[in-house]
Amino acid sequence: MSTTTIKSSLVPSRSQNSSSSMIRQLTYADVPKAASALLDAFKEDPLSNYLVSHVKDASRRKSCELALFEAYLRQHITKGVVFGQGETPSSFETVSIWATPTSAKQGLESFSHLMESGYDKVWNLFGIDGRDKIFQQLMPSLHDTYDRITGTDKRFKGKEVYTLVYVGSTAAARGKGNLRKLFDFMFNNYIDCNGGALTYLESSSPVNIPIYERFGFHLVDRIVLGNKSGIEGKDCAVMHVMIRGIKGNDWTVENSRL
Repeated sequence: MSTTTIKSSLVPSRSQNSSSSMIRQLTYADVPKAASALLDAFKEDPLSNYLVSHVKDASRRKSCELALFEAYLRQHITKGVVFGQGETPSSFETVSIWATPTSAKQGLESFSHLMESGYDKVWNLFGIDGRDKIFQQLMPSLHDTYDRITGTDKRFKGKEVYTLVYVGSTAAARGKGNLRKLFDFMFNNYIDCNGGALTYLESSSPVNIPIYERFGFHLVDRIVLGNKSGIEGKDCAVMHVMIRGIKGNDWTVENSRL
């Protein structure tokens, strides 16, 4: 299936036809609303808090976080896929950002694309400490860990991968099953099509691990950013790397076929 960004596609979930169950592929015009939703969804997230823990002014901290979310969104709208669920006049209930098997070849992480996406604004807003956290810790660690796991582990090497970069839900999404609708949509329309692909994610919240396990993900590694002996969310952040096998196959079982 083509992963080229299209003009605002609306896809109803299989179980409901109400507007709240719609999954819409987002465009640049949706970036402010989507960033606002992610800001709300990740306000208590350890990684998000760690990245701005050095910023004392609340207004500037909000500006920093919004700039980073906006950059992630723009980066993936043209080189990946971004979806919104439960749209309201000012926000979304759930926003998800995905990298596809062709994103890297399309220049997802090229310097020119990063600048076009707004990472220059992130650089200017975050200051010296923030630049170190994002550009010297976060990005290289995530990139290197992904390459090591998918490029050298024989269970995953040579297989196509979809990466869930971000998924965040506001309080308005509680009890509506948005995550299940999202995964059903992605598995049925992208990830499990044809021969299938691996699904890769990093979660900064350990309470989400059992939730992802329900969808066939299994823990494969951990990434620690910052001072490992410090306070999580202030001095450090821990990322839990999880992978779902091809078409949900359990790769942890000996001799399993991915």
